[in-house]
Amino acid sequence: MRLLFIFLFLLGQPLLAQSAFSDGASEALAQGVVQFQQGNLGQARESFQLAAELGVQSPSLHYNLGVVCYRLEDYPAARQWFSRLLDSDDRALATYNLGLVALADDRPGEARKWFEESLAASPPESVQRLAEQQLAKLDGLALLQGERRVDAYGYLSLGAGYDSNLSATPEDSASNQGSALGEVIAAGSVDYALDAHRWLSLDLIAFARHYAEDGDYDQQLLQARFGVMRAWGLWAVGIRPVVSRSWLDGDSLETRWGAEFLARSAECSPAEDLRCDVAFAVEQVNGGDGYQAYDGQWYQLKAGLGYPFGDLDLAGEYRLELNNRQDLDVPERFVSVSPTRHELILEANYQLSSELALAGELSVRHSRYGKPHRWVESGMLVERRREDVLTGVGLMAEYDLTARWLLRPQWFFRHQHSELNEYDFRRHTLLLSLEGVF
Repeated sequence: MRLLFIFLFLLGQPLLAQSAFSDGASEALAQGVVQFQQGNLGQARESFQLAAELGVQSPSLHYNLGVVCYRLEDYPAARQWFSRLLDSDDRALATYNLGLVALADDRPGEARKWFEESLAASPPESVQRLAEQQLAKLDGLALLQGERRVDAYGYLSLGAGYDSNLSATPEDSASNQGSALGEVIAAGSVDYALDAHRWLSLDLIAFARHYAEDGDYDQQLLQARFGVMRAWGLWAVGIRPVVSRSWLDGDSLETRWGAEFLARSAECSPAEDLRCDVAFAVEQVNGGDGYQAYDGQWYQLKAGLGYPFGDLDLAGEYRLELNNRQDLDVPERFVSVSPTRHELILEANYQLSSELALAGELSVRHSRYGKPHRWVESGMLVERRREDVLTGVGLMAEYDLTARWLLRPQWFFRHQHSELNEYDFRRHTLLLSLEGVF
C-alpha cells in the first residue's frame, strides 16, 4: 500500500483575490472550496471548472483542479492541470505532485523522473523531504525486486475515413481514385530498468489499412524495436535495433532491419522547458517479389525541438533521408527510387479545456532522385531527373471520453508538384479514430 502525500494548496493558502473576478466566478470558487472540504469531490470539480470558464486562470485554481482530479482518480486530467504550474513559482510542488500522479497511474519510471526534477528545482524543505521519501520508496522497491522495474504501456486505435487519391507507395504516381477506408493500429512498449540510470526498452507496432473500393492499395506493417538506454544527466541516450515488414495488397513490399541511435532531453539549454531530440537510423531494405527495385540502404537523420507556452505547445522537426536503392532498370525504361529528402514539420497543440485539445501541422518536403528517369516517348529516348516538392497541412482534435479513451477527428491535405507531371497530385484524407492508452 502506497502512502501518498499531497499538499492541499487550496486549504493552505488564499485562493485568490476575490475582487479580481466577477461575482459568479468568486461564488464558484467559494463553492468549490466548501464542497472539497465536505468531501463532495465531483461537485468541487464542477465548481472549479465553472470558475475557469468564467475567466479565472490562476496557479492556485489549476492546482485545486489537479488535486480534485487526483482524488477522483482521473489521472490524465490531474496531469494536465499540474503541468500548467511548471512555468510558475510552484514548479517544485507541481513536479512532486506529477510524480504522485505517475505513481498512482502505475508509472514508476515517470514518477522517478518527476521526483528528481522536484529536487532539482530547489524546493521548500517540506517538499524536498517528501520527494526524497518517495525516491527512497522507489529505490527500496527496486532493491526488493533485484533492481528490476518494469513499465508497460499499450495503445489501440480504431479508425474510419476517406482518402481522395490512393497511392501504393511514395514513389508511385497517384491513382486519382478515392475510397472509404478503415484502419487499425495496435502498439505496446515495455521498459525494463536495470538500475537508476540504465534500462532496456521494447516496443511493437502493428498497422493495417483497408480500402473499400480497391483492395490493391491495402497496407499492413509490423515493426519491433529493442533498445538499450542510459540516463546521462538530463539526457537519455541509447541504441535501438529495429526490424519491420510491410505488405501491399497482401504481397510482401519491404523487409527492413537496422538500428537507430538517439538522444533526447526534456530540459535542453538554454531554456528550462525546451525539449530536444536527435536520432540517426540506418536500415537494410529487401523488397518482396516484384519490388526488388527497393533493395538497398536507407538512412535518416532527425532533429526536433519543442517548447510549451502555457496551454500552447509548439514543436518542430527536421528530417534528412538518404536512399541507395537498386532502382528499376529495364529495357527502354529506368525509374529511380533513391531520393534524397529534406523535410520540415511544424506542429502546434492547444489545450482548450481539460477534455479538449486542438492541433495543427504544416510540412514541406523536397525530394531529388539520384539518377534521371529514362523512357521512350514518340520513338525518342527521354531523360529527366525527378524532383518533387510536397507540402501538407493537417488539423485535428482530441476529445477525452474517459480517463483512457479519446476521440480524434483528423483532416490532412497533401499537394505534390513534380518535375515529372505524372507524379503531381492533390490528396485529402479524413479520419475519425477511437484511441485508447493503457
